[in-house]
Amino acid sequence: MKKTTLALAIAVASLTATAANAAYEDNTFYTGAKIGWSELYRLDANKVRISDAFDIKTSNRSNVAGGAFLGYQANPYLAFELGYDWLGSAKYKRSFHYAGKGYDVGQSKVSAQGVSLTGKLSYPLSFISDDLDIYGRAGGMVTIAKWKNGGAVKEVFGKGGTKTDVSPVYALGLDYRLNEDFSTRLEYQYVQHIHTKTDASPDAGTVSLGITYRLGSPTVAAPVEIKTEVNRYVLNEDVLFAYAKADLKEEGRQALDNLLTTLVKINPTQSAIVVIGHTDRIGSDSYNQKLSERRAHTVLTYLVQKGVPAEIISSRGMGKAQPVTGTKCNGLRGADLKACLAPDRRVEIEVKARNVQEVQVIDQTK
Repeated sequence: MKKTTLALAIAVASLTATAANAAYEDNTFYTGAKIGWSELYRLDANKVRISDAFDIKTSNRSNVAGGAFLGYQANPYLAFELGYDWLGSAKYKRSFHYAGKGYDVGQSKVSAQGVSLTGKLSYPLSFISDDLDIYGRAGGMVTIAKWKNGGAVKEVFGKGGTKTDVSPVYALGLDYRLNEDFSTRLEYQYVQHIHTKTDASPDAGTVSLGITYRLGSPTVAAPVEIKTEVNRYVLNEDVLFAYAKADLKEEGRQALDNLLTTLVKINPTQSAIVVIGHTDRIGSDSYNQKLSERRAHTVLTYLVQKGVPAEIISSRGMGKAQPVTGTKCNGLRGADLKACLAPDRRVEIEVKARNVQEVQVIDQTK
């Protein structure tokens, strides 16, 4: 188990070297649960000895572990988590050595659990996937260790007991965003020196797979009204793109093809075309800004390939700065919120006159 644990930890670390959840919305809460495999260290005979005559032989120190957590996302890179962990248990035998021979004198069992408070730093691995983060956690854990002794051992250490103390905790993991509500995480966590009143005070290493649910934001920023000053084609991004993606769908190409008849006829000396990407408010400012820019550039590239003069067209992203839904979606969650915010996810194609001879363009909305 120790080799397996180390291998998984190294695998997580190697991903960081070659490769941060698409950024989450600021000032939001989330909750989750995890399950995995735990191993208690520092119970081996060569690390823990009672005296020259006694030593410890571990018989079972690996088993199922799990926990739950509640988090606060302060910004795209920093969160704080309050968690509970079942850290597993271990069985071990004590032996007495006399005249070159070893004699078993009893078996003991120790188990551990704890409540932790940690800070979580994340970084997006957007060059691998817009939905992938690497993160690290560090903080303290209030550990509760229980042990029970059998045989002659209880005459020396007692039948058993409980010890509560504070131990440092560290974790390294990967977080993958499944959608705006759910993400999954792979994590290796290490709790150092779980104190007991016996001779064994183990460390706990846990590999776990978890699921996270985003609870949303307690407040909603006031929307910025959009100004209508130029002729504009408006296309819903859900028609053009899959959710959180920047590759044109087939129906998106057809929608743009419907505009080409007008756009390719524009006189370069008279007008300029600007493609503007917008997103909804789900996610952080930085994530939505980058997504809107990529989508606007995708539309620009497609139009140029279809014959729109490259010298008259440009693109820019507005992120989530100019919603059109106002406050009507406040209080909604999950799929209902996503559907309500659909008008905010749009691409606008503006046609601006360069001189007094206005280019005539028919407003269209799809």
